[in-house]
Amino acid sequence: MARPDQNLPKQILVIDDDESVMSFLSFSLRGEGFVVLEARSAEKGFDLLKVNSPDLILLDVMLPGMSGLDMCTKLRDDARFSRTPVLIITAFADRNSLAKVAAAGAQGLIEKPVMFSELLVQVLDAFAGRFTMPTRLKYAS
Repeated sequence: MARPDQNLPKQILVIDDDESVMSFLSFSLRGEGFVVLEARSAEKGFDLLKVNSPDLILLDVMLPGMSGLDMCTKLRDDARFSRTPVLIITAFADRNSLAKVAAAGAQGLIEKPVMFSELLVQVLDAFAGRFTMPTRLKYAS
């Protein structure tokens, strides 16, 4: 799938403590031409944000220490990252989760197990400023 602005690769910060999820996301996103930064906790993510300004942040809900939702809220309070798109990753996606994600200021919710085609659509939508409901949740009865 083609990305707008092909001349400047977008930088994505992935924050997830699950090694297999991190490997999958990093490998897949790099394969689409994105520059990927990796952190295993909110604390490490904040450390990377001291010296980087990613174009998008993929953030797991359940992290050691601070939760992904709490980190997202803190990012929204920081002028440097208040407009940076954030997509929350969770294994527990339901309409209640979607409301919490939106309240934290994220642009979307990605369900585990992550399907890369859905992730890519959400990443591109987030870059375009659109909040996207997960496809599997959208069609759940």
